[in-house]
Amino acid sequence: MRAHRRGIDPDERAERSAAICESIWARPDVQAAVAARRPFAVYLANSDEIDLSVLIERLWAEGVTVAVPYWKAESRSYRLAIYTNATTLIEGFHHIQEPAEIYDMAPEDVGVWIVPGLAFTRDGRRLGYGGGWYDRYLAMAAQDALAIGVAYPFQMLDDLPTDEHDRRVAHVVTAEEEE
Repeated sequence: MRAHRRGIDPDERAERSAAICESIWARPDVQAAVAARRPFAVYLANSDEIDLSVLIERLWAEGVTVAVPYWKAESRSYRLAIYTNATTLIEGFHHIQEPAEIYDMAPEDVGVWIVPGLAFTRDGRRLGYGGGWYDRYLAMAAQDALAIGVAYPFQMLDDLPTDEHDRRVAHVVTAEEEE
C-alpha cells in the first residue's frame, strides 16, 4: 500500500485529495458538526497521504476549531494541538509537520475525526501505521464523535486482520473514480 501510494503522481494526488475533501464537506453529518461548531481532528499529510488542506481551510472559514497530532517526547506519544491559519509548523517526529507552539485539545472534545490509514474495509476496519495512536485516541473520543477514514480506492479491501483494541471508523471516503 505504501509503495502504491508513493507511486501516485503529485498532480493526481492533489486532484484526488481535493475531491475527497469536497466529499467529506458535502456529508450531512459533517455539515451538522460544522453548524454546531464541533472541533475536528485532522492530520497534516506527508508527501504521499491524502492532503486535507482544502477541508482545513473550509473549516477555518466557518470558525470551526481544528486540531492536529504532535509528538510529545516526554511521554513518547502523540497528542492533539489546536491548529489555526496563524500556526507556525515545524518538522516533528517521523518528519510529520506539527505546530511550533502547542495548545492542547482533549480527544473527548473532538466532534469529528478524519483518519488516515494504509487500508480500510467497507465496514470501517482500518490498518494504520503500527503505532496504535488513532486506536487509543478514538477509544477516548466522545461517544457521539464521528470518525471518517480517507483512502484512495486501491486502499479499500474486502478484509483486514483486527485486534480487540482496533477502532473502526464510521465511514470511509475515497476519490470517486475507481482504479
